[in-house]
Amino acid sequence: MSKVSMAEPVSTLRQTSPGLPLSSASSELQDLIRNTTDLIQMIDLQGRFLYVNKAWKDTIGYRSAELNQMNLRDVIHPEFMEETLSRFDRVKNGEQIPDFEAVYRRKDGRRVYVSGSVNCRYDENGNPIVFRCIFHDTTAKNRAENAQNLYYQIANSTLSTRSLDDLYQFIHEELGKVIDTKNFFISLYDPSKSYLYFPYYVDEYFDKNIRFTKRKLGNGLNEYAIVANRPLMLTETEIQELARQKVLYIYGQIPKVMLCVPLRIGDRVTGIIGVKSYERTNKYDIRDLELLEFISGQVAVAIERKQAESDLAKQTARLHAIFESSSHLMWTVNRRLQLTSFNDNYLNLIQSQLHVPPQVNVTTDQFAWRLMNPANRKIMEDKYKGAFRGKAESYEVHMDNIRYGEDIWLEVYLNPILLADGRIEEVAGIARDITPLKRSARELLKAKEEAERSLKVKERFLANMSHEIRTPMNGVIGMIDLLSSTHLEEEQREYVHTIKKSSETLLNILNDILDLSKIEAGKMVLHEAPFEFRSIFDKLTSLFGQTARIRNNTLSYDLGENLPQYIIADETRLLQILSNLTSNALKFTEHGSVQVRVTNLSTHGKWHKIKVEVIDSGIGISSEGLKQLFGAFQQLDNTTRKSFGGTGLGLAISRELSRLMKGEMGVESEVGKGSTFWFTVELKETMIAPFQEKKYAEEFQILNYLAQENPHILLVDDNAVNRKVASEILSKAGCRVQTADSGRKAIRLVDASEKAERYDLILMDIQMPDMDGLETTHELRRLFGEKLPPVLAMTAYSMKEDRERFLSQGMNDYVSKPIRAEMLVLKVKEWVDRMASRQREAVRLETKVKEPEPVIQKPASAELNELYDFEVVNQLAELAGKEMVEQVFAEFEQEAIEQIKLAQEFFETQDFQGVESNLHTLKGNAGTLGITRLHEAVKTLEHKTKVGNFSTFATEFPPIKDEFNIFQETYTQVLETLA
Repeated sequence: MSKVSMAEPVSTLRQTSPGLPLSSASSELQDLIRNTTDLIQMIDLQGRFLYVNKAWKDTIGYRSAELNQMNLRDVIHPEFMEETLSRFDRVKNGEQIPDFEAVYRRKDGRRVYVSGSVNCRYDENGNPIVFRCIFHDTTAKNRAENAQNLYYQIANSTLSTRSLDDLYQFIHEELGKVIDTKNFFISLYDPSKSYLYFPYYVDEYFDKNIRFTKRKLGNGLNEYAIVANRPLMLTETEIQELARQKVLYIYGQIPKVMLCVPLRIGDRVTGIIGVKSYERTNKYDIRDLELLEFISGQVAVAIERKQAESDLAKQTARLHAIFESSSHLMWTVNRRLQLTSFNDNYLNLIQSQLHVPPQVNVTTDQFAWRLMNPANRKIMEDKYKGAFRGKAESYEVHMDNIRYGEDIWLEVYLNPILLADGRIEEVAGIARDITPLKRSARELLKAKEEAERSLKVKERFLANMSHEIRTPMNGVIGMIDLLSSTHLEEEQREYVHTIKKSSETLLNILNDILDLSKIEAGKMVLHEAPFEFRSIFDKLTSLFGQTARIRNNTLSYDLGENLPQYIIADETRLLQILSNLTSNALKFTEHGSVQVRVTNLSTHGKWHKIKVEVIDSGIGISSEGLKQLFGAFQQLDNTTRKSFGGTGLGLAISRELSRLMKGEMGVESEVGKGSTFWFTVELKETMIAPFQEKKYAEEFQILNYLAQENPHILLVDDNAVNRKVASEILSKAGCRVQTADSGRKAIRLVDASEKAERYDLILMDIQMPDMDGLETTHELRRLFGEKLPPVLAMTAYSMKEDRERFLSQGMNDYVSKPIRAEMLVLKVKEWVDRMASRQREAVRLETKVKEPEPVIQKPASAELNELYDFEVVNQLAELAGKEMVEQVFAEFEQEAIEQIKLAQEFFETQDFQGVESNLHTLKGNAGTLGITRLHEAVKTLEHKTKVGNFSTFATEFPPIKDEFNIFQETYTQVLETLA
């Protein structure tokens, strides 16, 4: 049924549907249709009502005059709208639906369940023009089924719940599946005492569930219902009238309607079960009251049963073991495994399968054991032995030798029966059928596997789309970087700047989509390191200061009291959240102010719960707009003339990032008065600070940056634009570049270089026709082995999994496209320096006299230079003082002990993400403090864990512990060297 056609005028339909409604039918037929109890309706293809009979109008509650202005959509319940309209479309397209089901919404808001037949009337051309519907009202049937199911659920609740509180919660939840239980209570009454107990009371006017211990009997609504000793449905007006007559006293808010039913066991009233609504008087009807009355007896019995459990413990152990639950199968056996008792369910199972009833004093291998295979029989025998030794046993058993029906699974509990002197002569067995649970578990596993497959398809699609978008962007951004380094006139420079900003915006949008995908897949990992907390807000104001000035806004931040000076967190992701909120605030504010306010909500040891509020004086957000926030791809301005850009991803990503940091995000806003976006995060305080970080970064100059090294580089890429961009950047930086447009040509050039001048570095594109980058690299390593220079993947694939895959398959490093000139040149510089350092180390080792490897001892002062970078340590002392360095080293020692311990535990439990996170933090802290050898040891292992390689963890992790032990033994010597 087309959504567009629903809005066509009534006149159009009537012109195309001559002869309707049933004016030409006989009076007898009209009388039959009008007065049948079936619900009959005729609607056109646009959903307008052409005819409904009296039963339809009485059931749904609308008059004919109202229906003239209504559409089918107005009576279908919103929750079932899409499903119901889909069924009408299927009928229109010729499909026959034998049992057409729908859910309508009455005029008073209640649901009406209908089922029946729907078919089409056709014109002379065979086109459908009218839906003819005959429905039966199945609401009562559904209610009866739900009531019956609820009855049995409550009947078995004493077994499935462990305490009275659990029982009350269970009754509340199960009843809530049938009627509204937003406000629900159970009160208990003991006539021998003058108190009324409220063990369970849920009311929307209270912040949370409350448990009244007791209160004296008075003249409240509960007491009124107990005295009445019958089900009551009281409206607000009736309650007020009873209060006016001083029949009862009102406690708290008066509900619009309230249902109260006595809990009775026989003729004894034990309490009240009730529900109420503050919304509308017709929230409940007489059928809801009947439902409460239907289950009230079972509720009373369930409550009394739970209360009596402590008394049951005083009875004989045998009765306790047998009757403590009503599971489907119950029996007892003696030490010779002979049956001593059993219930009807046990008897029925055995008799239906073996055609022989079980008998007392006959061994179980003649009955239930015959339904099991030998393996399960052995398990059963061992469990019985354990039970006779005094151990309560529980296990699952598969009964697959079933003659009739499907094989079944049972959950079995064996309880030893203790006699007064402590002897165990019998064991009680209780079993319940868990076959449906097993079937559901299999279906859930299948659904999980299917979802995981779909997720992988989505990830690969995003990776491919990222590659396809980044490839042309590589040419654009690379050439912009090159063009920016040439002599330009002011107007030209402005044009280039505009192109550069636009390309960066496009790249940011792509990164946002990839971030969202990683978050949804649960693969977003925080990379934590120490930094100064205030610095992130300095960076924020530096980033957006110019934007604020352009829009005539003031941008400031206010740091509250008791905030940590240094924290361990993912600075990049924290700045991403702040940037998203600040950017939005400035976007929607002009001639106003944006303030970032930071407060410490609570402190537990080294952990601080921080709240950050971004407060603006902008245009504000309507209540409808607030409902749309935080959804992916949601924007409040979706018109074709919208004033504010964006993808609608920023807030969704920011909220998920805050949740990764054990926080939450929200907003408060009023149209015309501005907005306050807030988020909370949990941050760990540390004394370790990144003292080596430079406050201001110098402007990067590409020209002749690598002139001194003058590296010889092979660039492999099938795309001519990419080769042009990268070679131009590298040539300007001072590299000698040779290019290859295929993997096979690259192999020939490397082979030729062996006889001439070898390459210092190979930059390898991944996606190439014929022979891709990975295949080319594998072949090069096979041919040239250790002689092959480092190979860096250079590709538009940008997912973290792609990077790890490339590194694990032979690449030494990774450069993402679009190529940024600075990033590419610095990456080449890093590897050229690294290779030069390795060569120097190799020469040093060759000239060093070999000596027997000594036992690890406390190093002498002269050996400290191998363990520590004293330039870093001295810089720390100059900046912070010796006392601060002592405090920082002690702090590092305590944190490192915990990180090493956690890394070991996470490895043993195969939580590899936890291993990587702790190694990453340990490495960063050691490097910051100049603990060189420990830093390098951790760095080597961490690099492997990043690509999922844990094969060497068992051998490489103990040396890290050794290096840390050396640090503990020597760092006091280092401190003594400081002035």
